[in-house]
Amino acid sequence: MELGNMVLLDKWHVVAHPRGSSSAKSGRGKNEIGYVSIDVLGSDEPRFSLDTVSEGMNEHGLSVSCQTQRGARYQDEGEGEGSDLRKIRLEYIHLAAEMLETCASTAEVIEMLEDRLHVHGKRLPSGARLHWSVADSSGEMIVVEYVEGELVIRDNKSVGVFTNDPPFDWHVTNLNNYVGVGAGWPEESEAVSVEVDAKVPGLPTNIVPTNIGHGHNLVGLSGSMSPPSRFVMMFLLKQHAFAALGQPVDSAAAVSVVAGLLNKVYIVRGTVPSEPKRVRAVYENSLELTHWATIKIPQERVFMWRSYNNMRWRRIDLNDIDFGSETSAFKPIQISVVGEDGIEDVAFD
Repeated sequence: MELGNMVLLDKWHVVAHPRGSSSAKSGRGKNEIGYVSIDVLGSDEPRFSLDTVSEGMNEHGLSVSCQTQRGARYQDEGEGEGSDLRKIRLEYIHLAAEMLETCASTAEVIEMLEDRLHVHGKRLPSGARLHWSVADSSGEMIVVEYVEGELVIRDNKSVGVFTNDPPFDWHVTNLNNYVGVGAGWPEESEAVSVEVDAKVPGLPTNIVPTNIGHGHNLVGLSGSMSPPSRFVMMFLLKQHAFAALGQPVDSAAAVSVVAGLLNKVYIVRGTVPSEPKRVRAVYENSLELTHWATIKIPQERVFMWRSYNNMRWRRIDLNDIDFGSETSAFKPIQISVVGEDGIEDVAFD
């Protein structure tokens, strides 16, 4: 999550939503399924009073993640064919909560989106527009987008990564540009390599080009913090790790892989510039940073997170939560706490 810059850093909270608590803006009144999510609480900045869910997992293991899609165009409210007029109107900003509150699987999400919801979004600016990654406890994973006013759903189980703009189909096609990034040890080509007179001290050979260290198989892999680069990086590194070692044997091994991948797209504040038109006082607060990251294990109902200033993972087991309790029984957990760095002091015995 990079949205909101320094304005929202201390506003993000992990929140438990029991069954029967106030639901999304679909008119149902109360939610049917309990869930845990990351919400903005306590923001006095009107443009960041989102009143919505940005990330979450429910008691059935359905997981939803919001990603920015500036070019999204939703189904215009009140327009369309007659069948649409009988559907529930829902502003897109509340769609993540609606999925978590009413659906137990990706199949139920698809049915709801196709048959019961008419999603609109004229109120908020392009920078707040979204598309969604949805996964369930059976291992199914889909992408939900609205392109030129039409609902687009893609199976994402094989690719397995997702990020911000552009739409998913563009990202997948862009992977073709990296077909030359290999998983094996690169060898010099006899048809290309030559022997030169000058031999640099410390190098093992005077044959060029040749492999003189580790990591050359990834030369050409995009390494910027742009969404297209992050998509490519996450996909190829994941695929290379699985090709070398196979799928993780258990959730602990999977967490190690995922945490390492997330480290590759961690945004250090100051490395991604903001628009130059901002005045300096605002500019310094607008530089992007990774507010938080999550790891979710739908099969086990485990929800984990860490923050920009505390990289130590914290974990909640949804199996231990009584989602039938009153809302007041659960105190929101602040994600980023000033002075909390997660560093543990140890000493020799």
